[in-house]
This record gives sequence, C-alpha cells and structure tokens, in this order.
Amino acid sequence: MKKLFTTLSIIITIIFFTANTVFSAVDKQINANIKTKRVPVGTIITLKLLDPVSSVSASLGDQFDLMVVENIKVDDSVVIPQGSVVRGSVEEVQAPKMLFKGGLLRLYFDHIVSATGKQVPFYAGICNNKSITYDGALSSKTTYSTALSQTAQTTKNIVVKPTTWAWEKGDEILNGVPKYIMAPITAIFTTPAAGIYFVGDSIADLFKKGKNMEISQGETIQVQLLKPLDMPVY
Repeated sequence: MKKLFTTLSIIITIIFFTANTVFSAVDKQINANIKTKRVPVGTIITLKLLDPVSSVSASLGDQFDLMVVENIKVDDSVVIPQGSVVRGSVEEVQAPKMLFKGGLLRLYFDHIVSATGKQVPFYAGICNNKSITYDGALSSKTTYSTALSQTAQTTKNIVVKPTTWAWEKGDEILNGVPKYIMAPITAIFTTPAAGIYFVGDSIADLFKKGKNMEISQGETIQVQLLKPLDMPVY
C-alpha cells in the first residue's frame, strides 16, 4: 500500500511539472506574438461618456467609464480600436454655491483597456472644451459678475424693446409724427420698472447658486495625450 501511494505521488508530481512546462511555453509563445505600438504625445482622442458625471451628485473618487469613438491609427494600423474602454475617476468636485458660483469637476483618467485585455496607463487632459479652466478642470463658469451682466442685459431690454416698438408703430401713422411722442413716453414709464428690476434681481442673485457642471451620458469630450501610450497589439 505504501509503495502504491509513493508511485501515485511520483506520477502526480511528473504530470504537474509537465503541465506547468507546457503552459509556460504556450504563454511565452503568446507573449512573443504580442508587440506594442506607440501612440505619440499630443494625439487627440474623442471619448463618449458611458456614465454621467455631475458636480451636484459626484463625490471624490467616483469612477466612470468612457468609450473611444473612432479608431486611432499609427502607421496605417489600428492601435486603439473604436469601442475601447477608458476608465477614470473624479479627482476634484465643487458643487454650485451662493453668489452664483458655478460647479466644477476635475477628471482623472486612469487606464485604457487594450485589444489584448491589458490595462494601460492613460495620461491625458481634456481639450477643445468651452467649459475648460486654465488648469484643466471643467467649470460652468458662472459668477456673480455673470449674473450681473445677464441682469443688466434684461434691464436694457425692458426699456429698449417697448420703446423701439412704440417708435415703429408711431412711424406707421400720420406721417410718423406720433413716434416723437410715443417713444419718449414709453421710455419714461419703462425706465423706473427697469431700475426696480435691476436692483431686485441683483440682490436676489446674491443668494442664488450658480449652474451645475455636468457631463451627460452619451456626451463626447476630447482628450489630448500628455504621455506616449504604448498599446499592445498582435
């Protein structure tokens, strides 16, 4: 019985080492067939958000996925296929605040999944976006000054639009003489209303929150590579 047990142990050991050698050889052969191609710094890649990201609901460290919109080629070879997944996380988030201060998002791109299934570090920054700040974050860019500018424009329209209407209508009758009366009277009556609106809305804006910074699901953004990207290819 002892001899049988010893014999079985020897057979199992031989099978184990043989299988390990075979699998190691196969793995080396597969790795030998995998090469890398370098996507250079400065390459612009268009990505589609698979998950919405909002300055109202996001928290620091929240993860999100994006998808490459179109093939990226190097030397006429597709190195990053359309549909490749890029994963990232929220590096900084600021919710909208009073004084009409808008929301802010700073996104970090962690890695891209290659055609071979390998996760490759993905160093990139957002570009060609009207919401981008000087340091690469995304902001709704609303401030109290923005609110005042909007209030001033609305105040102007309260006076200008009715006065223009009165001028044009007065010009249509009695050889246009009434416009010299209708327009000034309209301006006189609308100016106090405009002043009241400006003061009231300016005060109200002190207590209003700015706009949310949000990237919707399905929205596209462009990023530019900050470091070369060595992608495994067969």
